[in-house]
Amino acid sequence: MLAGVVNMKIPHAFFLLCLSFAVIAFPIGSYATPNIVDTLLGTGPSGDLLINELPTSGKGTCDCCEEAISSCLTDACACQSTQDLGEFGIDNEAGLGSLWILQQSFILHREWLIKNVWEAHVLPSMMQMSEQITFAAMQQMQVIGTLFDAKHQLETQRLLQNLQTVAHKQYQPSDGMCRFGTVTRSIAASDRKAEVNQIAMSARNTERILLSANGIGTGGARDEERSRREDFRTTYCNPRDMGGALAGICKNTNRARMNKDINYTKTLYNSETLDIDFIDYIAPPVIMGQERQIYDTKTMTGPTILSPDEKDVLALAANLYGAQLMPIVSRKNLADADGNIIFKGAKLYLDTRAIAAKRSVAHNSFAAQVGMKAVGAEKAFPYMEEILLDMGIPSSAVEKMLKGSPSYYAQMEILTKKLYQNPSFYAQLYDKPVNIDRKNVSMQAIGLMQKRDIYRSQLRSEANSAIFLETLLEDLQEDELNDAGGLTENTRVLYNLGLGVER
Repeated sequence: MLAGVVNMKIPHAFFLLCLSFAVIAFPIGSYATPNIVDTLLGTGPSGDLLINELPTSGKGTCDCCEEAISSCLTDACACQSTQDLGEFGIDNEAGLGSLWILQQSFILHREWLIKNVWEAHVLPSMMQMSEQITFAAMQQMQVIGTLFDAKHQLETQRLLQNLQTVAHKQYQPSDGMCRFGTVTRSIAASDRKAEVNQIAMSARNTERILLSANGIGTGGARDEERSRREDFRTTYCNPRDMGGALAGICKNTNRARMNKDINYTKTLYNSETLDIDFIDYIAPPVIMGQERQIYDTKTMTGPTILSPDEKDVLALAANLYGAQLMPIVSRKNLADADGNIIFKGAKLYLDTRAIAAKRSVAHNSFAAQVGMKAVGAEKAFPYMEEILLDMGIPSSAVEKMLKGSPSYYAQMEILTKKLYQNPSFYAQLYDKPVNIDRKNVSMQAIGLMQKRDIYRSQLRSEANSAIFLETLLEDLQEDELNDAGGLTENTRVLYNLGLGVER
Protein backbone atom coordinates (compact mmCIF):
# COMPACT_ATOMS: atom_id res chain seq x y z
CA MET A 1 0.00 0.00 0.00
CA LEU A 2 2.79 2.41 0.90
CA ALA A 3 4.55 1.62 -2.34
CA GLY A 4 1.40 2.49 -4.24
CA VAL A 5 1.05 5.71 -2.33
CA VAL A 6 4.65 6.68 -3.10
CA ASN A 7 4.18 5.99 -6.82
CA MET A 8 1.12 8.28 -6.97
CA LYS A 9 1.29 11.97 -7.53
CA ILE A 10 1.85 14.01 -4.38
CA PRO A 11 -1.70 15.46 -4.00
CA HIS A 12 -3.34 12.04 -4.41
CA ALA A 13 -0.90 10.38 -2.10
CA PHE A 14 -1.32 13.13 0.46
CA PHE A 15 -5.11 12.77 0.27
CA LEU A 16 -4.99 9.00 0.72
CA LEU A 17 -2.57 9.38 3.58
CA CYS A 18 -4.85 11.84 5.32
CA LEU A 19 -7.83 9.62 4.59
CA SER A 20 -6.03 6.69 6.17
CA PHE A 21 -5.34 8.78 9.25
CA ALA A 22 -8.99 9.76 9.35
CA VAL A 23 -10.16 6.17 9.04
CA ILE A 24 -7.78 5.12 11.76
CA ALA A 25 -8.70 8.05 13.98
CA PHE A 26 -12.45 7.68 13.50
CA PRO A 27 -13.73 4.05 13.59
CA ILE A 28 -15.83 3.19 10.63
CA GLY A 29 -18.22 1.19 12.75
CA SER A 30 -19.56 4.31 14.34
CA TYR A 31 -20.29 5.86 10.98
CA ALA A 32 -21.41 2.83 8.93
CA THR A 33 -23.80 3.21 6.03
CA PRO A 34 -27.47 2.96 7.20
CA ASN A 35 -29.79 0.17 6.05
CA ILE A 36 -30.66 1.04 2.50
CA VAL A 37 -34.17 -0.41 2.72
CA ASP A 38 -34.88 1.48 5.92
CA THR A 39 -33.65 4.63 4.33
CA LEU A 40 -35.65 4.17 1.11
CA LEU A 41 -38.90 2.89 2.58
CA GLY A 42 -38.66 4.74 5.86
CA THR A 43 -40.09 3.66 9.20
CA GLY A 44 -42.35 5.49 11.50
CA PRO A 45 -41.92 6.16 15.19
CA SER A 46 -43.46 2.79 15.96
CA GLY A 47 -41.31 0.95 13.44
CA ASP A 48 -44.12 0.50 10.89
CA LEU A 49 -43.27 0.64 7.24
CA LEU A 50 -44.20 3.80 5.43
CA ILE A 51 -45.32 1.62 2.52
CA ASN A 52 -48.17 -0.31 4.14
CA GLU A 53 -48.94 -2.74 1.42
CA LEU A 54 -46.57 -4.94 -0.53
CA PRO A 55 -47.71 -7.07 -3.47
CA THR A 56 -48.42 -10.65 -2.57
CA SER A 57 -49.02 -12.01 -6.06
CA GLY A 58 -47.84 -11.57 -9.60
CA LYS A 59 -44.30 -11.30 -10.82
CA GLY A 60 -43.21 -9.76 -7.58
CA THR A 61 -43.96 -12.99 -5.75
CA CYS A 62 -41.65 -15.03 -7.92
CA ASP A 63 -38.72 -16.41 -5.95
CA CYS A 64 -36.87 -17.78 -8.96
CA CYS A 65 -36.76 -17.76 -12.74
CA GLU A 66 -37.62 -21.37 -13.27
CA GLU A 67 -41.21 -20.54 -14.33
CA ALA A 68 -41.98 -18.92 -17.62
CA ILE A 69 -42.00 -15.19 -17.72
CA SER A 70 -45.47 -13.98 -18.60
CA SER A 71 -44.56 -10.38 -19.34
CA CYS A 72 -41.45 -8.25 -19.73
CA LEU A 73 -40.65 -4.97 -18.12
CA THR A 74 -38.35 -3.88 -20.89
CA ASP A 75 -37.57 -4.91 -24.42
CA ALA A 76 -35.04 -7.36 -23.13
CA CYS A 77 -36.96 -9.76 -20.95
CA ALA A 78 -35.29 -10.65 -17.68
CA CYS A 79 -36.23 -12.49 -14.58
CA GLN A 80 -36.76 -10.37 -11.48
CA SER A 81 -36.72 -12.49 -8.40
CA THR A 82 -37.21 -11.66 -4.77
CA GLN A 83 -33.43 -12.08 -4.34
CA ASP A 84 -32.97 -8.79 -6.18
CA LEU A 85 -35.22 -7.02 -3.71
CA GLY A 86 -33.77 -8.45 -0.55
CA GLU A 87 -36.18 -9.51 2.12
CA PHE A 88 -38.98 -7.33 0.75
CA GLY A 89 -40.72 -7.95 -2.48
CA ILE A 90 -41.23 -4.67 -4.29
CA ASP A 91 -43.00 -4.32 -7.56
CA ASN A 92 -40.85 -3.04 -10.35
CA GLU A 93 -43.73 -1.11 -11.72
CA ALA A 94 -43.70 1.01 -8.64
CA GLY A 95 -40.13 2.16 -9.55
CA LEU A 96 -38.38 0.24 -6.77
CA GLY A 97 -36.35 -2.10 -8.85
CA SER A 98 -32.89 -3.40 -8.05
CA LEU A 99 -31.12 -0.90 -10.35
CA TRP A 100 -32.87 1.96 -8.65
CA ILE A 101 -31.91 0.55 -5.30
CA LEU A 102 -28.28 0.33 -6.42
CA GLN A 103 -28.27 3.92 -7.75
CA GLN A 104 -29.81 5.27 -4.60
CA SER A 105 -27.33 3.30 -2.54
CA PHE A 106 -24.42 4.98 -4.25
CA ILE A 107 -26.02 8.38 -3.77
CA LEU A 108 -26.51 7.76 -0.11
CA HIS A 109 -23.01 6.43 0.22
CA ARG A 110 -21.57 9.52 -1.50
CA GLU A 111 -23.53 11.84 0.76
CA TRP A 112 -22.39 9.92 3.79
CA LEU A 113 -18.77 9.91 2.65
CA ILE A 114 -18.74 13.67 1.90
CA LYS A 115 -20.80 14.98 4.79
CA ASN A 116 -20.25 12.51 7.56
CA VAL A 117 -16.68 11.44 6.81
CA TRP A 118 -15.02 14.24 4.80
CA GLU A 119 -16.68 17.46 5.91
CA ALA A 120 -17.34 16.39 9.48
CA HIS A 121 -14.07 14.66 10.31
CA VAL A 122 -11.41 14.35 7.57
CA LEU A 123 -11.43 17.96 6.32
CA PRO A 124 -11.18 19.56 9.80
CA SER A 125 -8.48 17.08 10.71
CA MET A 126 -6.54 17.89 7.53
CA MET A 127 -6.94 21.62 8.14
CA GLN A 128 -5.60 21.22 11.65
CA MET A 129 -2.85 18.99 10.33
CA SER A 130 -1.97 21.55 7.61
CA GLU A 131 -1.88 24.29 10.19
CA GLN A 132 0.37 22.17 12.39
CA ILE A 133 2.63 21.27 9.46
CA THR A 134 2.81 24.96 8.43
CA PHE A 135 3.73 25.96 11.95
CA ALA A 136 6.32 23.22 12.15
CA ALA A 137 7.67 24.22 8.72
CA MET A 138 7.99 27.83 9.83
CA GLN A 139 9.84 26.69 12.90
CA GLN A 140 12.10 24.60 10.68
CA MET A 141 12.71 27.60 8.41
CA GLN A 142 13.61 29.64 11.45
CA VAL A 143 16.04 26.96 12.51
CA ILE A 144 17.46 26.73 8.99
CA GLY A 145 17.72 30.52 8.81
CA THR A 146 19.57 30.54 12.10
CA LEU A 147 21.94 27.93 10.73
CA PHE A 148 22.52 30.03 7.60
CA ASP A 149 23.14 33.11 9.73
CA ALA A 150 25.61 31.19 11.85
CA LYS A 151 27.25 29.81 8.71
CA HIS A 152 27.67 33.25 7.15
CA GLN A 153 28.87 34.69 10.44
CA LEU A 154 31.51 31.98 10.80
CA GLU A 155 32.57 32.34 7.17
CA THR A 156 32.90 36.11 7.62
CA GLN A 157 34.92 35.66 10.78
CA ARG A 158 37.12 33.11 9.05
CA LEU A 159 37.62 35.46 6.08
CA LEU A 160 38.58 38.33 8.38
CA GLN A 161 40.93 36.07 10.29
CA ASN A 162 42.48 34.87 7.03
CA LEU A 163 42.96 38.45 5.88
CA GLN A 164 44.45 39.32 9.24
CA THR A 165 46.79 36.38 8.93
CA VAL A 166 47.75 37.35 5.38
CA ALA A 167 48.35 40.94 6.47
CA HIS A 168 50.45 39.73 9.38
CA LYS A 169 52.35 37.46 7.02
CA GLN A 170 52.86 39.87 4.12
CA TYR A 171 53.06 43.29 5.75
CA GLN A 172 55.28 42.71 8.74
CA PRO A 173 58.88 43.41 7.70
CA SER A 174 61.60 41.52 9.45
CA ASP A 175 64.77 42.88 11.02
CA GLY A 176 66.83 41.67 8.09
CA MET A 177 64.58 43.50 5.66
CA CYS A 178 64.77 46.71 7.68
CA ARG A 179 68.54 46.66 7.50
CA PHE A 180 68.48 47.29 3.77
CA GLY A 181 66.26 50.32 4.26
CA THR A 182 68.23 51.83 7.14
CA VAL A 183 71.65 51.30 5.58
CA THR A 184 70.61 52.86 2.27
CA ARG A 185 68.92 55.90 3.81
CA SER A 186 71.96 58.15 3.14
CA ILE A 187 73.39 56.45 0.07
CA ALA A 188 72.00 59.08 -2.33
CA ALA A 189 73.37 62.01 -0.33
CA SER A 190 76.76 60.33 -0.06
CA ASP A 191 76.81 59.65 -3.79
CA ARG A 192 76.13 63.31 -4.52
CA LYS A 193 78.87 64.41 -2.13
CA ALA A 194 81.26 62.05 -3.88
CA GLU A 195 80.47 63.67 -7.22
CA VAL A 196 80.97 67.19 -5.82
CA ASN A 197 84.33 66.24 -4.28
CA GLN A 198 85.37 64.67 -7.57
CA ILE A 199 84.54 67.91 -9.40
CA ALA A 200 86.45 69.94 -6.79
CA MET A 201 89.50 67.71 -7.12
CA SER A 202 89.48 68.00 -10.91
CA ALA A 203 89.02 71.78 -10.81
CA ARG A 204 91.92 72.15 -8.35
CA ASN A 205 94.18 70.02 -10.54
CA THR A 206 93.32 72.08 -13.63
CA GLU A 207 94.10 75.33 -11.80
CA ARG A 208 97.40 73.89 -10.62
CA ILE A 209 98.54 72.77 -14.07
CA LEU A 210 97.48 76.03 -15.76
CA LEU A 211 99.01 78.13 -12.94
CA SER A 212 95.75 79.99 -12.49
CA ALA A 213 95.68 83.20 -10.48
CA ASN A 214 94.52 83.07 -6.86
CA GLY A 215 95.34 79.38 -6.86
CA ILE A 216 98.09 77.05 -5.80
CA GLY A 217 100.11 77.79 -8.94
CA THR A 218 99.88 81.55 -8.84
CA GLY A 219 103.58 81.97 -8.09
CA GLY A 220 104.64 79.68 -10.91
CA ALA A 221 106.30 76.31 -11.08
CA ARG A 222 109.15 77.28 -8.74
CA ASP A 223 106.87 78.40 -5.94
CA GLU A 224 104.75 75.26 -6.33
CA GLU A 225 107.88 73.10 -6.25
CA ARG A 226 109.20 74.94 -3.18
CA SER A 227 105.90 74.40 -1.39
CA ARG A 228 105.90 70.70 -2.16
CA ARG A 229 109.50 70.36 -1.00
CA GLU A 230 108.66 71.95 2.32
CA ASP A 231 105.64 69.65 2.76
CA PHE A 232 107.91 66.69 2.09
CA ARG A 233 110.39 67.74 4.80
CA THR A 234 107.80 68.46 7.45
CA THR A 235 105.15 65.82 6.70
CA TYR A 236 106.12 62.94 4.40
CA CYS A 237 109.87 62.49 4.82
CA ASN A 238 111.11 59.16 6.14
CA PRO A 239 114.59 59.48 7.72
CA ARG A 240 115.44 55.88 6.86
CA ASP A 241 114.97 56.36 3.13
CA MET A 242 117.96 56.69 0.82
CA GLY A 243 120.09 54.67 3.23
CA GLY A 244 119.42 57.13 6.04
CA ALA A 245 120.68 60.10 4.04
CA LEU A 246 117.40 61.94 4.63
CA ALA A 247 117.81 61.91 8.38
CA GLY A 248 119.51 65.27 8.32
CA ILE A 249 116.73 67.07 6.46
CA CYS A 250 113.55 65.32 7.70
CA LYS A 251 111.50 67.17 10.26
CA ASN A 252 108.62 64.66 10.30
CA THR A 253 107.92 62.77 13.49
CA ASN A 254 104.56 61.25 12.55
CA ARG A 255 105.31 57.78 11.22
CA ALA A 256 101.70 57.29 10.07
CA ARG A 257 102.06 59.95 7.37
CA MET A 258 105.52 59.05 6.10
CA ASN A 259 105.61 58.61 2.32
CA LYS A 260 101.85 59.07 2.00
CA ASP A 261 102.52 61.54 -0.80
CA ILE A 262 103.78 58.66 -2.97
CA ASN A 263 102.17 55.55 -1.45
CA TYR A 264 98.86 55.05 -3.26
CA THR A 265 97.93 51.94 -1.28
CA LYS A 266 98.51 53.55 2.11
CA THR A 267 96.95 56.86 1.21
CA LEU A 268 93.87 55.88 -0.75
CA TYR A 269 93.40 52.18 -1.44
CA ASN A 270 93.33 50.75 2.10
CA SER A 271 90.93 53.31 3.53
CA GLU A 272 87.16 52.93 3.21
CA THR A 273 86.47 56.47 4.40
CA LEU A 274 88.79 59.46 4.22
CA ASP A 275 88.42 62.71 6.11
CA ILE A 276 87.92 64.59 2.88
CA ASP A 277 85.26 67.16 2.17
CA PHE A 278 86.21 70.01 -0.14
CA ILE A 279 82.86 71.70 0.43
CA ASP A 280 83.10 71.67 4.20
CA TYR A 281 83.34 75.45 4.35
CA ILE A 282 79.56 75.50 4.11
CA ALA A 283 79.14 73.89 7.54
CA PRO A 284 81.53 73.03 10.37
CA PRO A 285 82.86 69.47 10.31
CA VAL A 286 81.52 66.77 12.58
CA ILE A 287 84.17 64.12 12.08
CA MET A 288 86.97 63.15 14.38
CA GLY A 289 86.51 66.27 16.52
CA GLN A 290 88.72 68.38 14.29
CA GLU A 291 88.22 72.15 14.16
CA ARG A 292 88.16 73.87 10.79
CA GLN A 293 87.98 77.53 9.88
CA ILE A 294 84.79 78.12 7.96
CA TYR A 295 85.13 79.77 4.57
CA ASP A 296 82.78 82.71 4.11
CA THR A 297 80.86 81.99 0.93
CA LYS A 298 79.42 85.52 0.76
CA THR A 299 82.66 87.47 0.90
CA MET A 300 84.74 84.58 -0.49
CA THR A 301 87.36 85.22 2.17
CA GLY A 302 88.91 83.25 4.97
CA PRO A 303 91.37 80.36 4.84
CA THR A 304 90.33 76.77 5.04
CA ILE A 305 92.45 74.40 7.10
CA LEU A 306 92.80 71.13 5.25
CA SER A 307 92.53 67.83 7.07
CA PRO A 308 95.50 65.43 6.97
CA ASP A 309 93.70 63.17 4.53
CA GLU A 310 92.95 66.09 2.22
CA LYS A 311 96.61 67.16 2.25
CA ASP A 312 97.74 63.60 1.60
CA VAL A 313 95.57 63.00 -1.47
CA LEU A 314 96.47 66.41 -2.92
CA ALA A 315 100.18 65.70 -2.43
CA LEU A 316 99.76 62.28 -4.00
CA ALA A 317 97.91 63.79 -6.97
CA ALA A 318 100.67 66.36 -7.46
CA ASN A 319 103.26 63.59 -7.73
CA LEU A 320 101.12 61.42 -10.00
CA TYR A 321 99.78 64.03 -12.42
CA GLY A 322 101.91 67.01 -13.45
CA ALA A 323 104.83 66.58 -11.10
CA GLN A 324 106.71 69.13 -13.17
CA LEU A 325 104.63 72.14 -14.11
CA MET A 326 105.05 74.14 -17.28
CA PRO A 327 106.75 77.52 -16.99
CA ILE A 328 104.61 80.61 -17.17
CA VAL A 329 104.30 81.97 -20.69
CA SER A 330 104.53 85.74 -20.42
CA ARG A 331 102.16 88.06 -22.21
CA LYS A 332 104.89 89.43 -24.50
CA ASN A 333 105.43 85.89 -25.82
CA LEU A 334 101.76 85.48 -26.61
CA ALA A 335 100.93 88.77 -28.35
CA ASP A 336 102.55 92.01 -29.32
CA ALA A 337 101.55 95.48 -28.16
CA ASP A 338 98.83 95.67 -30.80
CA GLY A 339 97.25 92.43 -29.63
CA ASN A 340 98.44 90.33 -32.57
CA ILE A 341 99.01 86.68 -31.66
CA ILE A 342 102.64 85.52 -31.73
CA PHE A 343 102.74 82.09 -33.32
CA LYS A 344 105.49 80.46 -31.30
CA GLY A 345 104.18 81.62 -27.97
CA ALA A 346 100.61 80.71 -28.87
CA LYS A 347 101.68 77.27 -30.06
CA LEU A 348 103.58 76.65 -26.85
CA TYR A 349 100.59 77.67 -24.75
CA LEU A 350 98.22 75.52 -26.84
CA ASP A 351 100.54 72.55 -26.42
CA THR A 352 100.51 73.20 -22.67
CA ARG A 353 96.72 73.18 -22.65
CA ALA A 354 96.66 69.98 -24.69
CA ILE A 355 98.88 68.32 -22.11
CA ALA A 356 96.66 69.68 -19.32
CA ALA A 357 93.61 68.24 -21.03
CA LYS A 358 95.17 64.81 -21.30
CA ARG A 359 96.26 64.93 -17.67
CA SER A 360 92.77 65.95 -16.60
CA VAL A 361 91.34 62.81 -18.18
CA ALA A 362 93.79 60.63 -16.27
CA HIS A 363 93.39 62.68 -13.11
CA ASN A 364 89.59 62.30 -13.29
CA SER A 365 89.84 58.61 -12.43
CA PHE A 366 91.92 59.45 -9.36
CA ALA A 367 89.48 62.21 -8.40
CA ALA A 368 86.55 59.79 -8.75
CA GLN A 369 88.17 57.36 -6.32
CA VAL A 370 88.88 60.14 -3.85
CA GLY A 371 85.29 61.37 -4.13
CA MET A 372 83.83 57.94 -3.44
CA LYS A 373 85.97 57.61 -0.30
CA ALA A 374 85.25 61.12 0.95
CA VAL A 375 83.02 61.45 4.01
CA GLY A 376 79.33 61.03 3.26
CA ALA A 377 76.08 61.66 5.09
CA GLU A 378 76.15 60.68 8.75
CA LYS A 379 72.57 59.35 9.01
CA ALA A 380 73.51 55.73 8.31
CA PHE A 381 76.50 55.65 10.67
CA PRO A 382 74.73 54.11 13.74
CA TYR A 383 73.23 51.30 11.67
CA MET A 384 76.43 50.49 9.79
CA GLU A 385 78.35 50.59 13.05
CA GLU A 386 75.90 48.06 14.52
CA ILE A 387 76.33 45.76 11.52
CA LEU A 388 80.13 45.81 11.76
CA LEU A 389 80.09 45.34 15.53
CA ASP A 390 77.73 42.39 15.12
CA MET A 391 80.29 40.81 12.80
CA GLY A 392 82.88 40.93 15.58
CA ILE A 393 84.90 43.89 14.28
CA PRO A 394 86.38 45.96 17.13
CA SER A 395 84.92 49.39 17.73
CA SER A 396 88.29 51.06 17.04
CA ALA A 397 88.45 49.45 13.61
CA VAL A 398 84.84 50.43 12.96
CA GLU A 399 85.61 54.05 13.83
CA LYS A 400 88.62 54.00 11.54
CA MET A 401 86.60 52.50 8.74
CA LEU A 402 83.55 54.77 8.97
CA LYS A 403 84.96 57.85 10.72
CA GLY A 404 81.58 59.03 11.91
CA SER A 405 80.25 59.67 8.40
CA PRO A 406 80.74 56.64 6.15
CA SER A 407 81.71 57.39 2.60
CA TYR A 408 79.82 56.24 -0.46
CA TYR A 409 82.50 53.61 -0.98
CA ALA A 410 82.13 52.34 2.61
CA GLN A 411 78.35 52.17 2.35
CA MET A 412 78.53 50.23 -0.90
CA GLU A 413 81.19 47.99 0.64
CA ILE A 414 78.76 47.05 3.41
CA LEU A 415 75.72 46.74 1.14
CA THR A 416 77.44 44.63 -1.52
CA LYS A 417 79.87 42.58 0.60
CA LYS A 418 80.04 42.94 4.38
CA LEU A 419 76.31 42.47 4.91
CA TYR A 420 76.44 38.97 3.40
CA GLN A 421 79.51 37.92 5.38
CA ASN A 422 77.46 37.90 8.57
CA PRO A 423 75.96 34.44 9.39
CA SER A 424 72.84 36.12 10.75
CA PHE A 425 71.91 37.16 7.21
CA TYR A 426 71.51 33.53 6.19
CA ALA A 427 69.77 32.63 9.46
CA GLN A 428 67.22 35.36 8.76
CA LEU A 429 66.34 33.74 5.45
CA TYR A 430 64.04 31.51 7.54
CA ASP A 431 61.47 34.22 7.20
CA LYS A 432 58.12 34.89 5.57
CA PRO A 433 58.17 34.32 1.78
CA VAL A 434 57.12 37.92 1.16
CA ASN A 435 60.06 39.25 3.17
CA ILE A 436 62.38 36.98 1.23
CA ASP A 437 61.02 38.48 -1.99
CA ARG A 438 61.55 41.97 -0.59
CA LYS A 439 65.14 41.10 0.28
CA ASN A 440 65.65 39.77 -3.22
CA VAL A 441 64.32 42.99 -4.77
CA SER A 442 66.50 45.06 -2.42
CA MET A 443 69.57 43.08 -3.45
CA GLN A 444 68.68 43.60 -7.10
CA ALA A 445 68.39 47.35 -6.50
CA ILE A 446 71.77 47.39 -4.79
CA GLY A 447 73.15 45.39 -7.71
CA LEU A 448 71.83 48.05 -10.12
CA MET A 449 73.66 50.76 -8.15
CA GLN A 450 76.84 48.72 -8.27
CA LYS A 451 76.46 48.16 -12.00
CA ARG A 452 76.03 51.90 -12.43
CA ASP A 453 79.33 52.48 -10.63
CA ILE A 454 80.96 49.88 -12.86
CA TYR A 455 79.52 51.65 -15.89
CA ARG A 456 81.04 54.95 -14.77
CA SER A 457 84.37 53.25 -14.20
CA GLN A 458 84.23 51.78 -17.70
CA LEU A 459 83.55 55.24 -19.15
CA ARG A 460 86.64 56.58 -17.39
CA SER A 461 88.70 53.62 -18.58
CA GLU A 462 87.47 54.18 -22.12
CA ALA A 463 88.45 57.85 -21.96
CA ASN A 464 91.91 56.95 -20.63
CA SER A 465 92.38 54.39 -23.39
CA ALA A 466 91.36 56.95 -26.01
CA ILE A 467 93.84 59.52 -24.64
CA PHE A 468 96.60 56.92 -24.51
CA LEU A 469 95.95 56.01 -28.14
CA GLU A 470 95.89 59.68 -29.17
CA THR A 471 99.25 60.24 -27.45
CA LEU A 472 100.77 57.32 -29.31
CA LEU A 473 99.51 58.66 -32.62
CA GLU A 474 101.03 62.14 -32.16
CA ASP A 475 104.52 61.03 -33.22
CA LEU A 476 103.13 59.27 -36.28
CA GLN A 477 101.15 62.37 -37.18
CA GLU A 478 104.25 64.58 -37.06
CA ASP A 479 106.17 62.07 -39.14
CA GLU A 480 103.47 62.08 -41.78
CA LEU A 481 103.46 65.87 -41.89
CA ASN A 482 107.24 66.00 -42.22
CA ASP A 483 107.20 63.40 -44.99
CA ALA A 484 104.64 65.53 -46.82
CA GLY A 485 107.11 68.44 -47.04
CA GLY A 486 106.42 70.39 -43.93
CA LEU A 487 103.55 72.69 -43.18
CA THR A 488 101.29 73.63 -46.03
CA GLU A 489 99.49 76.92 -46.28
CA ASN A 490 96.29 75.35 -44.98
CA THR A 491 97.95 73.78 -41.93
CA ARG A 492 99.76 77.07 -41.26
CA VAL A 493 96.44 78.86 -41.18
CA LEU A 494 95.19 76.27 -38.74
CA TYR A 495 98.18 76.78 -36.49
CA ASN A 496 97.78 80.53 -36.64
CA LEU A 497 94.07 80.15 -35.86
CA GLY A 498 93.52 83.00 -38.30
CA LEU A 499 94.33 85.49 -35.55
CA GLY A 500 97.73 86.81 -36.64
CA VAL A 501 100.90 86.18 -38.65
CA GLU A 502 103.83 83.97 -37.89
CA ARG A 503 106.75 85.75 -36.23
